[in-house]
Amino acid sequence: MSCLRKVLVCCLLLLGVTSVSAGQGAEYVNGYFDIWLKNHHFTGYEKRGNGIYFPSNGVLLDGEINEAKELRAGQFYSVESRISVTFKNGRRLDDFVGGIGPKANDAFYDSLQNFCLTTLHPIYAELFDHADPHVRKQSWSVGGTPRRIFLSDWGSRGVPFPEAFRTEVETAIAQELASAKVSKDIHWVKLVVYVEPNQVKELVVTVDGERQEALIKKLASFAWPKPTTFSMSKLFFVVGAL
Repeated sequence: MSCLRKVLVCCLLLLGVTSVSAGQGAEYVNGYFDIWLKNHHFTGYEKRGNGIYFPSNGVLLDGEINEAKELRAGQFYSVESRISVTFKNGRRLDDFVGGIGPKANDAFYDSLQNFCLTTLHPIYAELFDHADPHVRKQSWSVGGTPRRIFLSDWGSRGVPFPEAFRTEVETAIAQELASAKVSKDIHWVKLVVYVEPNQVKELVVTVDGERQEALIKKLASFAWPKPTTFSMSKLFFVVGAL
């Protein structure tokens, strides 16, 4: 059993029911991130009662279980976790990430893994390690100014989209951001799409948590590949601060 899994074993008792209330599990989320940071050989943080605090820039990382469901009695579970990054100036990134598994703690672990793979790595790269090998680093023109871009790999369930199509989508987003009016602060962009064999069921793009209707409409006009079962993907990236 990995160190990250061990810290979640105690969640078995907590998640032994079909649902839990928002606000539970914060200590396990914080323990998970504590070990994640240590595995990245990063020590510039403090474990506090309200989360993981980074004194160098005043950032707070915290989270909790938002919802847990027993989908098949004793056989299959889903867990949604709420993870937040609060910046020194009060801006706050909230991400709700889901996980599934044969046991409740497996689903919880899966939700936190999803956050780390798709959301945390780009944020960590911008704030602490521009050479982080776990992200794709590019330079885009955003609002007419060159900006650092740290992209996660696409998180996918079901049938993944072809690489060439993913690149086409990223290019369209870059073109839209080229004329965007944004501040010099860090910004975060999230795309979530769910496609069934005959149609795009859900497509949402947000910048700093705000829906981007023009970009959603543009991407909705694309010929999204039709899977034999389903395709569900998430792309997350950060626009670096100036």
